[in-house]
Amino acid sequence: MALTAAQLSQRPKCHDEIRRHAAALLRALEQFPRLSSVFASEQRGMMANIAFGLYFDPASDLPRRGIVLARFLELVEERGVASRNTADVFIKEMIKYGYLRPFAVEGDRRKRPLEPTETSMASFVTWVVVHLETLDGFDGGARIDTVMRDLDVLSRLQPHIAVDLVGDGGQAKYPETLALFAWVNNSKLFSLRILAGMGDVEPEARRVATDIDSVAELATWMSVSQTHLARKLREAEDLGSIGWSGRRGQSPMWISTGFLKELIDEQSSRLAVFDAAFDAVFAGAA
Repeated sequence: MALTAAQLSQRPKCHDEIRRHAAALLRALEQFPRLSSVFASEQRGMMANIAFGLYFDPASDLPRRGIVLARFLELVEERGVASRNTADVFIKEMIKYGYLRPFAVEGDRRKRPLEPTETSMASFVTWVVVHLETLDGFDGGARIDTVMRDLDVLSRLQPHIAVDLVGDGGQAKYPETLALFAWVNNSKLFSLRILAGMGDVEPEARRVATDIDSVAELATWMSVSQTHLARKLREAEDLGSIGWSGRRGQSPMWISTGFLKELIDEQSSRLAVFDAAFDAVFAGAA
């Protein structure tokens, strides 16, 4: 049976596993720096998942796997993720930087479906593998062994992953503090950076130390406006969710255990999506 988000977040070694998971995702994103901006932002990540979901859709009527632009734009709008114009700009950017490419359909030159390039596929495989490795770390399973025997089976996982990760799209509800950052550019980098650099969590602690000690450096690393990030952090500080051990923005930052729970729950929910997809495709194999 697939692990649920609640089961993952309640495991005794949850904090250690999530910390390792966040660090592994950051390392993976560093391998594909431009693509990291796709999976590190809420809206763009949803669009990428919709695109991959279409590419691997077993019900496609194309003679080979491909993404039909009109269908992509339609789904993005239907799910409330973005406007058609924003989705179109996203696709054009992916083509410009060599992460998607068109191909001709025999017998219909008007159709020019898109397919991920080798670089895109490599990043997709790495992204899935990191999640499955973390799940194996939680329960000692053998998901990675199952998948690595035939990487093509990842195509059967992705449609399940895409549906659940996109969820309600732009209508998704976020807990109080995460809601402040949900639509900030590269917001996922922020969450992962906190989790990867958090200290040990003591049983009765109300605060957890992080190794973040400069808003300026964090903003540069996230490629966001320092002013905008500082404003969001100040809002989180007003909620009691973050604080500083010394001078604001220039000393080690701490987060409240309440905010940590939001971050842990978010990652647990995402991991549960991957496990549910794995269970749907490989029930009993792990």
